[in-house]
Amino acid sequence: MRSNKPVNMDIDQLRGWASIMDKAMIASLVVTILAVAALGITTFLSFRYSGAVRAHEQSTLDRYRGLESLAAQHEREAAAAREQVTRLEQQIATARDRTARLEREVSAARDRAAALALDADLARERAAASEKAAHEATERVAQAPPAGKAAPDTARPPLFDAAEIRRRLADLGKLVKDAATRAPEPTAEVAPEPTPEATPQPAAVPAPPLPPFVASLQRFAGTPAAIFLLGQISDAPAIGAAISADLGQAGWLPQTWTWGGVAGIFGVVVLVRDGSDPATHEAAAALVDALGSAGFNASKGDWPANWGRFRGTLNGPQTPSPTDAAIRIVVGEKARKAP
Repeated sequence: MRSNKPVNMDIDQLRGWASIMDKAMIASLVVTILAVAALGITTFLSFRYSGAVRAHEQSTLDRYRGLESLAAQHEREAAAAREQVTRLEQQIATARDRTARLEREVSAARDRAAALALDADLARERAAASEKAAHEATERVAQAPPAGKAAPDTARPPLFDAAEIRRRLADLGKLVKDAATRAPEPTAEVAPEPTPEATPQPAAVPAPPLPPFVASLQRFAGTPAAIFLLGQISDAPAIGAAISADLGQAGWLPQTWTWGGVAGIFGVVVLVRDGSDPATHEAAAALVDALGSAGFNASKGDWPANWGRFRGTLNGPQTPSPTDAAIRIVVGEKARKAP
């Protein structure tokens, strides 16, 4: 059992306990300072680490956003490329259809030209036989004087004129050449084979009348013209070929190009280069009137830019240049008038 008797401590013992308490306080103070320093360093490193993590996350997010926008752009470009491929396939299919149709038309035109050439050869053979028969008949008539007359030098006039037959052959050859150029379907009239007993002289074959379109433009013969056919119009090649053939028959100098990458042109538009002479403007006005009379939706327009520059691409002859002619004929949509 402890005694409640108070303990008496001397000064040395008190000093010893005081020094121990001082050391304990100093130790606790050092520990506290170290703990505070450790806490500050930990807090500083935590802020630094969290900032680095946030910066890394932001850069990663920005990179992902850039990849997403790039993927969206690539997707849009792929969609546009698919649409362009579809349009090109449609244009290729249309061009193939036009090529096949033109090949059929050219084949038919060649067959008609061959038939007309055969008819012309037969007509030449018949004309040669007729000329020979006429020559023999004329010689027989000249050698045999008529009965009851003593004067043998009075001969009858020749039954056939060789010059007239040659002229008819030349006219027939010209008709065959025009038919081979324009590929019409006329029926050549062959003169009946004359017999030696036929006395009347064969009548000359009249020249076929010119179409009104050709007749109205013949006075402007020698005028160059550039024909631009819109590539996406299916009937533009046939219309351009007909206009080119008629202008060539009228003495003009037409050249044809296919104009790709352009749309929105209605009818047949006749354009004149700025600064052209009055004769060129007069020829263009006459051409517009002739096209309108021939059943085309023709109009006269203005070129909105430099005459030597154009949008799209032109496919055609290299010489002459498509910008040389002072008159341009652009064949667009609904070139012919509705019936």
